[in-house]
Amino acid sequence: MRFFIYRKKFKIRALGALLALSLACFPFGIHGETTEEKLQRAQQEKAQTQSKLNETQGKIGNLENSKTALQGMLTGLNDNLIQVSNELSEIEGKLSDKEAEIEKTEDEIDELEDEIKELEKELKVASKEADAQYEVMKKRIRTIYEQGDNAGYTQVLLGVRSISDLLNRAEYVEKANEYDQNLLAKLKEKKKEIREKKARVQKDKEEIEEKKKAQEEERSDIEDLHADAATAQSQVKGLVNQTVTQIHGYSGQIAAAEADAKSYEAQIAAQDENIKQLEIELAKERALAEKSRSMAKKDLSQINIAEGERDLLACLIYCEAGNEPYEGQVAVGAVVMNRCMSGAFPDTITGVIYQSGQFTPVRTGRLAARLVQGANQSCYDAADAAMSGQSPVGDCLFFRTVIPQIKGQIIGGHVFYNP
Repeated sequence: MRFFIYRKKFKIRALGALLALSLACFPFGIHGETTEEKLQRAQQEKAQTQSKLNETQGKIGNLENSKTALQGMLTGLNDNLIQVSNELSEIEGKLSDKEAEIEKTEDEIDELEDEIKELEKELKVASKEADAQYEVMKKRIRTIYEQGDNAGYTQVLLGVRSISDLLNRAEYVEKANEYDQNLLAKLKEKKKEIREKKARVQKDKEEIEEKKKAQEEERSDIEDLHADAATAQSQVKGLVNQTVTQIHGYSGQIAAAEADAKSYEAQIAAQDENIKQLEIELAKERALAEKSRSMAKKDLSQINIAEGERDLLACLIYCEAGNEPYEGQVAVGAVVMNRCMSGAFPDTITGVIYQSGQFTPVRTGRLAARLVQGANQSCYDAADAAMSGQSPVGDCLFFRTVIPQIKGQIIGGHVFYNP
Protein backbone atom coordinates (compact mmCIF):
# COMPACT_ATOMS: atom_id res chain seq x y z
CA MET A 1 0.00 0.00 0.00
CA ARG A 2 2.79 2.42 0.92
CA PHE A 3 4.56 1.57 -2.36
CA PHE A 4 1.38 2.52 -4.23
CA ILE A 5 1.16 5.80 -2.38
CA TYR A 6 4.75 6.72 -3.27
CA ARG A 7 4.18 5.76 -6.92
CA LYS A 8 1.16 8.02 -7.00
CA LYS A 9 3.13 10.80 -5.33
CA PHE A 10 5.81 10.43 -7.98
CA LYS A 11 3.17 10.76 -10.73
CA ILE A 12 1.69 13.83 -9.09
CA ARG A 13 5.15 15.36 -8.76
CA ALA A 14 5.87 14.60 -12.40
CA LEU A 15 2.60 16.27 -13.51
CA GLY A 16 3.51 19.44 -11.63
CA ALA A 17 7.17 19.45 -12.71
CA LEU A 18 6.76 21.79 -15.70
CA LEU A 19 4.75 24.28 -13.65
CA ALA A 20 7.22 24.02 -10.77
CA LEU A 21 10.17 24.70 -13.10
CA SER A 22 8.42 27.66 -14.69
CA LEU A 23 7.47 29.20 -11.36
CA ALA A 24 10.90 28.49 -9.80
CA CYS A 25 11.12 30.42 -6.51
CA PHE A 26 8.54 33.01 -5.51
CA PRO A 27 9.58 36.07 -3.52
CA PHE A 28 9.93 35.44 0.19
CA GLY A 29 10.15 31.66 -0.11
CA ILE A 30 8.69 29.52 2.59
CA HIS A 31 10.92 29.29 5.68
CA GLY A 32 13.98 30.12 3.56
CA GLU A 33 15.77 33.02 1.96
CA THR A 34 13.98 34.88 -0.80
CA THR A 35 15.64 35.76 -4.06
CA GLU A 36 15.47 39.43 -3.11
CA GLU A 37 17.18 38.63 0.17
CA LYS A 38 19.71 36.51 -1.69
CA LEU A 39 20.35 39.46 -4.02
CA GLN A 40 20.75 41.84 -1.11
CA ARG A 41 23.05 39.39 0.63
CA ALA A 42 25.02 38.86 -2.59
CA GLN A 43 25.39 42.63 -3.02
CA GLN A 44 26.49 42.96 0.61
CA GLU A 45 28.96 40.13 0.18
CA LYS A 46 30.30 41.77 -2.97
CA ALA A 47 30.65 45.07 -1.13
CA GLN A 48 32.47 43.28 1.68
CA THR A 49 34.71 41.50 -0.83
CA GLN A 50 35.37 44.79 -2.63
CA SER A 51 36.21 46.38 0.71
CA LYS A 52 38.61 43.53 1.45
CA LEU A 53 40.11 43.92 -2.03
CA ASN A 54 40.54 47.66 -1.53
CA GLU A 55 42.04 47.05 1.88
CA THR A 56 44.36 44.40 0.46
CA GLN A 57 45.42 46.65 -2.42
CA GLY A 58 46.13 49.41 0.07
CA LYS A 59 48.08 46.93 2.14
CA ILE A 60 50.06 45.92 -0.95
CA GLY A 61 50.82 49.59 -1.64
CA ASN A 62 51.99 50.12 1.95
CA LEU A 63 54.08 46.96 1.82
CA GLU A 64 55.60 48.01 -1.49
CA ASN A 65 56.45 51.43 -0.04
CA SER A 66 58.00 49.83 3.03
CA LYS A 67 59.92 47.38 0.86
CA THR A 68 61.17 50.19 -1.39
CA ALA A 69 62.25 52.19 1.65
CA LEU A 70 64.07 49.16 3.01
CA GLN A 71 65.76 48.55 -0.32
CA GLY A 72 66.98 52.15 -0.31
CA MET A 73 68.17 51.66 3.25
CA LEU A 74 69.87 48.42 2.22
CA THR A 75 71.75 50.24 -0.55
CA GLY A 76 72.97 52.79 1.97
CA LEU A 77 73.92 50.07 4.42
CA ASN A 78 75.87 48.18 1.76
CA ASP A 79 77.74 51.37 0.87
CA ASN A 80 78.43 51.93 4.54
CA LEU A 81 79.57 48.34 4.91
CA ILE A 82 82.02 48.74 2.01
CA GLN A 83 83.38 51.92 3.57
CA VAL A 84 83.71 50.37 7.03
CA SER A 85 85.33 47.24 5.56
CA ASN A 86 87.83 49.37 3.62
CA GLU A 87 88.63 51.34 6.77
CA LEU A 88 89.05 48.09 8.67
CA SER A 89 91.43 46.75 6.01
CA GLU A 90 93.41 50.01 6.16
CA ILE A 91 93.61 49.81 9.94
CA GLU A 92 94.69 46.17 9.74
CA GLY A 93 97.47 47.25 7.34
CA LYS A 94 98.59 49.97 9.76
CA LEU A 95 98.48 47.49 12.62
CA SER A 96 100.58 45.03 10.63
CA ASP A 97 103.12 47.77 9.82
CA LYS A 98 103.26 48.81 13.46
CA GLU A 99 103.81 45.22 14.53
CA ALA A 100 106.69 45.02 12.06
CA GLU A 101 108.14 48.27 13.45
CA ILE A 102 107.90 46.99 17.00
CA GLU A 103 109.48 43.71 16.00
CA LYS A 104 112.35 45.61 14.32
CA THR A 105 112.76 47.79 17.42
CA GLU A 106 112.84 44.71 19.62
CA ASP A 107 115.59 43.28 17.40
CA GLU A 108 117.55 46.51 17.80
CA ILE A 109 117.11 46.33 21.58
CA ASP A 110 118.25 42.71 21.57
CA GLU A 111 121.35 43.68 19.57
CA LEU A 112 122.16 46.51 21.98
CA GLU A 113 121.65 44.22 24.96
CA ASP A 114 124.06 41.74 23.37
CA GLU A 115 126.54 44.57 22.74
CA ILE A 116 126.21 45.74 26.34
CA LYS A 117 126.85 42.22 27.55
CA GLU A 118 129.98 42.03 25.38
CA LEU A 119 131.17 45.42 26.64
CA GLU A 120 130.57 44.27 30.19
CA LYS A 121 132.71 41.22 29.48
CA GLU A 122 135.45 43.40 27.92
CA LEU A 123 135.27 45.79 30.83
CA LYS A 124 135.57 42.92 33.24
CA VAL A 125 138.64 41.59 31.38
CA ALA A 126 140.21 45.06 31.18
CA SER A 127 139.55 45.64 34.84
CA LYS A 128 141.25 42.37 35.72
CA GLU A 129 144.23 43.23 33.52
CA ALA A 130 144.48 46.71 34.99
CA ASP A 131 144.20 45.32 38.48
CA ALA A 132 146.90 42.74 37.75
CA GLN A 133 149.20 45.37 36.28
CA TYR A 134 148.48 47.60 39.17
CA GLU A 135 149.45 44.81 41.57
CA VAL A 136 152.74 44.27 39.67
CA MET A 137 153.53 47.95 39.90
CA LYS A 138 152.59 48.05 43.56
CA LYS A 139 154.84 45.12 44.26
CA ARG A 140 157.74 46.72 42.41
CA ILE A 141 157.20 50.08 44.08
CA ARG A 142 156.91 48.36 47.44
CA THR A 143 160.25 46.64 46.82
CA ILE A 144 161.93 49.94 45.88
CA TYR A 145 160.56 51.66 48.96
CA GLU A 146 161.55 48.81 51.20
CA GLN A 147 165.12 48.60 49.84
CA GLY A 148 165.56 52.21 48.83
CA ASP A 149 166.69 53.48 45.51
CA ASN A 150 170.36 52.87 46.14
CA ALA A 151 169.76 49.31 47.20
CA GLY A 152 167.81 48.69 44.11
CA TYR A 153 170.39 50.19 41.88
CA THR A 154 173.15 48.55 43.88
CA GLN A 155 171.60 45.19 43.38
CA VAL A 156 171.33 45.85 39.68
CA LEU A 157 174.92 47.14 39.53
CA LEU A 158 176.32 44.19 41.46
CA GLY A 159 175.56 41.98 38.61
CA VAL A 160 177.09 44.28 36.01
CA ARG A 161 179.90 42.71 34.03
CA SER A 162 180.85 45.73 32.02
CA ILE A 163 180.02 49.35 31.49
CA SER A 164 177.96 48.44 28.54
CA ASP A 165 176.05 45.94 30.61
CA LEU A 166 175.59 48.55 33.27
CA LEU A 167 174.06 51.00 30.84
CA ASN A 168 171.86 48.35 29.41
CA ARG A 169 170.61 47.33 32.83
CA ALA A 170 169.92 50.88 33.94
CA GLU A 171 168.04 51.51 30.70
CA TYR A 172 166.08 48.29 31.19
CA VAL A 173 165.01 49.34 34.65
CA GLU A 174 163.91 52.71 33.35
CA LYS A 175 162.06 51.22 30.43
CA ALA A 176 160.40 48.64 32.63
CA ASN A 177 159.07 51.39 34.86
CA GLU A 178 157.97 53.38 31.83
CA TYR A 179 156.30 50.31 30.31
CA ASP A 180 154.43 49.63 33.49
CA GLN A 181 153.25 53.20 33.64
CA ASN A 182 152.20 53.22 29.97
CA LEU A 183 150.51 49.85 30.23
CA LEU A 184 148.56 50.90 33.27
CA ALA A 185 147.55 54.13 31.58
CA LYS A 186 146.41 52.24 28.50
CA LEU A 187 144.43 49.80 30.59
CA LYS A 188 142.76 52.66 32.39
CA GLU A 189 142.04 54.37 29.08
CA LYS A 190 140.60 51.16 27.73
CA LYS A 191 138.34 50.82 30.74
CA LYS A 192 137.26 54.41 30.27
CA GLU A 193 136.49 53.84 26.61
CA ILE A 194 134.54 50.69 27.39
CA ARG A 195 132.53 52.48 30.07
CA GLU A 196 131.81 55.39 27.75
CA LYS A 197 130.82 53.05 24.95
CA LYS A 198 128.63 51.10 27.33
CA ALA A 199 127.03 54.32 28.50
CA ARG A 200 126.36 55.33 24.90
CA VAL A 201 124.92 51.91 24.09
CA GLN A 202 122.85 51.99 27.26
CA LYS A 203 121.56 55.41 26.28
CA ASP A 204 120.75 54.17 22.79
CA LYS A 205 118.95 51.22 24.32
CA GLU A 206 116.92 53.48 26.59
CA GLU A 207 116.03 55.70 23.65
CA ILE A 208 114.98 52.71 21.59
CA GLU A 209 112.98 51.35 24.53
CA GLU A 210 111.20 54.69 24.70
CA LYS A 211 110.64 54.41 20.98
CA LYS A 212 109.24 50.91 21.49
CA LYS A 213 106.99 52.18 24.27
CA ALA A 214 105.64 54.89 21.95
CA GLN A 215 105.16 52.30 19.21
CA GLU A 216 103.26 50.03 21.60
CA GLU A 217 101.03 52.94 22.58
CA GLU A 218 100.41 53.63 18.92
CA ARG A 219 99.70 49.95 18.40
CA SER A 220 97.25 50.04 21.31
CA ASP A 221 95.50 53.02 19.72
CA ILE A 222 95.37 51.22 16.37
CA GLU A 223 94.01 48.09 18.08
CA ASP A 224 91.27 50.23 19.64
CA LEU A 225 90.47 51.64 16.21
CA HIS A 226 90.50 48.11 14.82
CA ALA A 227 88.12 46.93 17.52
CA ASP A 228 85.81 49.89 16.88
CA ALA A 229 85.91 49.30 13.12
CA ALA A 230 85.30 45.56 13.58
CA THR A 231 82.35 46.33 15.86
CA ALA A 232 80.98 48.82 13.34
CA GLN A 233 81.42 46.27 10.55
CA SER A 234 79.62 43.62 12.60
CA GLN A 235 76.79 46.03 13.42
CA VAL A 236 76.40 47.10 9.79
CA LYS A 237 76.45 43.44 8.69
CA GLY A 238 73.76 42.71 11.27
CA LEU A 239 71.67 45.61 9.96
CA VAL A 240 72.20 44.41 6.39
CA ASN A 241 71.10 40.88 7.29
CA GLN A 242 68.16 42.21 9.29
CA THR A 243 67.11 44.48 6.42
CA VAL A 244 67.43 41.65 3.88
CA THR A 245 65.28 39.46 6.14
CA GLN A 246 62.70 42.23 6.44
CA ILE A 247 62.69 42.73 2.67
CA HIS A 248 62.16 39.00 2.17
CA GLY A 249 59.37 39.17 4.75
CA TYR A 250 57.73 42.04 2.91
CA SER A 251 58.14 40.16 -0.36
CA GLY A 252 56.37 37.18 1.17
CA GLN A 253 53.60 39.40 2.58
CA ILE A 254 53.23 41.15 -0.77
CA ALA A 255 53.01 37.80 -2.57
CA ALA A 256 50.39 36.59 -0.07
CA ALA A 257 48.45 39.87 -0.34
CA GLU A 258 48.59 39.71 -4.14
CA ALA A 259 47.27 36.15 -3.97
CA ASP A 260 44.47 37.38 -1.68
CA ALA A 261 43.76 40.23 -4.08
CA LYS A 262 43.50 37.80 -7.02
CA SER A 263 41.21 35.62 -4.92
CA TYR A 264 39.03 38.63 -4.05
CA GLU A 265 38.95 39.67 -7.72
CA ALA A 266 37.84 36.16 -8.65
CA GLN A 267 35.20 36.27 -5.90
CA ILE A 268 33.96 39.66 -7.14
CA ALA A 269 33.73 38.31 -10.68
CA ALA A 270 31.76 35.30 -9.42
CA GLN A 271 29.61 37.55 -7.21
CA ASP A 272 28.92 39.87 -10.15
CA GLU A 273 27.75 36.89 -12.17
CA ASN A 274 25.66 35.65 -9.23
CA ILE A 275 24.12 39.11 -8.77
CA LYS A 276 23.33 39.26 -12.46
CA GLN A 277 21.55 35.90 -12.32
CA LEU A 278 19.72 36.85 -9.11
CA GLU A 279 18.55 40.10 -10.68
CA ILE A 280 17.17 38.16 -13.63
CA GLU A 281 15.55 35.65 -11.28
CA LEU A 282 14.11 38.38 -9.06
CA ALA A 283 12.58 40.12 -12.08
CA LYS A 284 10.90 36.84 -13.02
CA GLU A 285 9.65 36.27 -9.46
CA ARG A 286 8.18 39.76 -9.22
CA ALA A 287 6.41 39.18 -12.50
CA LEU A 288 5.04 35.87 -11.19
CA ALA A 289 4.00 37.49 -7.91
CA GLU A 290 2.10 40.13 -9.81
CA LYS A 291 0.55 37.37 -11.90
CA SER A 292 -0.51 35.57 -8.72
CA ARG A 293 -2.29 38.67 -7.47
CA SER A 294 -4.05 39.19 -10.80
CA MET A 295 -5.32 35.62 -11.19
CA ALA A 296 -8.61 34.33 -9.76
CA LYS A 297 -8.43 32.30 -6.60
CA LYS A 298 -9.75 28.73 -6.70
CA ASP A 299 -12.25 27.36 -4.23
CA LEU A 300 -11.14 24.73 -1.72
CA SER A 301 -13.64 22.31 -3.24
CA GLN A 302 -11.72 22.49 -6.49
CA ILE A 303 -8.55 21.15 -4.85
CA ASN A 304 -8.13 17.41 -5.35
CA ILE A 305 -6.41 15.88 -2.34
CA ALA A 306 -4.73 12.65 -3.40
CA GLU A 307 -4.06 9.62 -1.27
CA GLY A 308 -0.93 10.07 0.83
CA GLU A 309 -0.99 13.87 0.67
CA ARG A 310 -2.40 14.00 4.22
CA ASP A 311 0.81 12.24 5.38
CA LEU A 312 2.91 14.56 3.21
CA LEU A 313 1.29 17.74 4.63
CA ALA A 314 1.46 16.46 8.24
CA CYS A 315 5.16 15.62 7.88
CA LEU A 316 5.90 19.05 6.35
CA ILE A 317 4.06 20.68 9.27
CA TYR A 318 6.14 18.55 11.64
CA CYS A 319 9.41 19.62 9.99
CA GLU A 320 8.47 23.31 9.80
CA ALA A 321 6.46 23.81 13.00
CA GLY A 322 6.74 20.67 15.11
CA ASN A 323 7.83 22.74 18.11
CA GLU A 324 5.36 25.57 17.45
CA PRO A 325 1.94 25.93 19.09
CA TYR A 326 -0.99 24.14 17.42
CA GLU A 327 -2.23 27.42 15.87
CA GLY A 328 1.16 27.84 14.21
CA GLN A 329 1.02 24.29 12.88
CA VAL A 330 -2.42 24.92 11.34
CA ALA A 331 -1.11 28.20 9.87
CA VAL A 332 1.72 26.34 8.05
CA GLY A 333 -0.83 23.90 6.58
CA ALA A 334 -3.09 26.83 5.64
CA VAL A 335 -0.25 28.48 3.64
CA VAL A 336 0.11 25.28 1.62
CA MET A 337 -3.64 25.14 0.96
CA ASN A 338 -3.74 28.87 0.08
CA ARG A 339 -1.08 28.25 -2.54
CA CYS A 340 -3.03 25.33 -3.95
CA MET A 341 -5.98 27.71 -4.42
CA SER A 342 -3.81 30.44 -6.00
CA GLY A 343 -3.66 30.36 -9.78
CA ALA A 344 0.07 31.12 -9.77
CA PHE A 345 1.07 28.00 -7.80
CA PRO A 346 0.62 24.27 -8.38
CA ASP A 347 -2.96 23.18 -7.56
CA THR A 348 -1.98 20.10 -5.53
CA ILE A 349 -0.45 19.69 -2.10
CA THR A 350 2.35 17.59 -3.62
CA GLY A 351 3.04 20.16 -6.31
CA VAL A 352 3.17 23.04 -3.80
CA ILE A 353 5.40 21.22 -1.31
CA TYR A 354 7.85 19.97 -3.94
CA GLN A 355 7.97 23.24 -5.86
CA SER A 356 11.64 24.06 -6.37
CA GLY A 357 13.31 26.15 -3.71
CA GLN A 358 10.26 26.72 -1.50
CA PHE A 359 10.59 24.45 1.53
CA THR A 360 13.92 23.96 3.33
CA PRO A 361 13.04 20.44 4.68
CA VAL A 362 12.55 19.27 1.09
CA ARG A 363 15.97 20.59 0.05
CA THR A 364 17.78 19.21 3.11
CA GLY A 365 16.12 15.76 3.03
CA ARG A 366 14.45 16.13 6.43
CA LEU A 367 11.00 15.75 4.88
CA ALA A 368 11.94 12.47 3.18
CA ALA A 369 13.28 11.11 6.47
CA ARG A 370 10.15 12.21 8.35
CA LEU A 371 7.88 10.53 5.78
CA VAL A 372 9.49 7.22 6.69
CA GLN A 373 8.79 7.77 10.40
CA GLY A 374 5.51 9.67 10.15
CA ALA A 375 4.33 12.80 12.01
CA ASN A 376 2.77 13.12 15.48
CA GLN A 377 -0.96 13.42 16.14
CA SER A 378 -0.89 17.20 16.61
CA CYS A 379 0.56 17.67 13.13
CA TYR A 380 -2.02 15.29 11.62
CA ASP A 381 -4.80 17.24 13.33
CA ALA A 382 -3.33 20.50 12.00
CA ALA A 383 -3.14 19.02 8.48
CA ASP A 384 -6.78 17.91 8.68
CA ALA A 385 -7.82 21.40 9.90
CA ALA A 386 -5.96 23.11 7.06
CA MET A 387 -7.33 20.74 4.42
CA SER A 388 -10.84 21.45 5.75
CA GLY A 389 -10.34 25.19 5.11
CA GLN A 390 -9.28 26.48 8.54
CA SER A 391 -6.76 29.33 8.30
CA PRO A 392 -5.65 31.44 11.30
CA VAL A 393 -3.62 33.59 8.86
CA GLY A 394 -6.23 34.36 6.22
CA ASP A 395 -4.97 34.04 2.64
CA CYS A 396 -1.24 34.39 3.43
CA LEU A 397 0.93 32.60 0.91
CA PHE A 398 4.29 32.92 2.70
CA PHE A 399 5.85 32.38 6.11
CA ARG A 400 9.36 32.46 7.54
CA THR A 401 11.16 32.99 10.79
CA VAL A 402 10.43 36.38 12.29
CA ILE A 403 12.69 39.19 11.06
CA PRO A 404 12.14 42.97 11.42
CA GLN A 405 12.07 43.47 7.65
CA ILE A 406 8.92 41.33 7.20
CA LYS A 407 5.60 42.74 8.37
CA GLY A 408 2.77 40.28 8.90
CA GLN A 409 0.95 38.09 11.40
CA ILE A 410 3.27 36.50 13.97
CA ILE A 411 2.44 33.13 15.48
CA GLY A 412 5.12 31.56 17.62
CA GLY A 413 8.43 31.83 15.81
CA HIS A 414 6.97 32.52 12.36
CA VAL A 415 5.64 35.55 10.56
CA PHE A 416 2.90 34.90 7.95
CA TYR A 417 2.46 37.44 5.14
CA ASN A 418 1.84 38.28 1.51
CA PRO A 419 4.38 40.40 -0.43
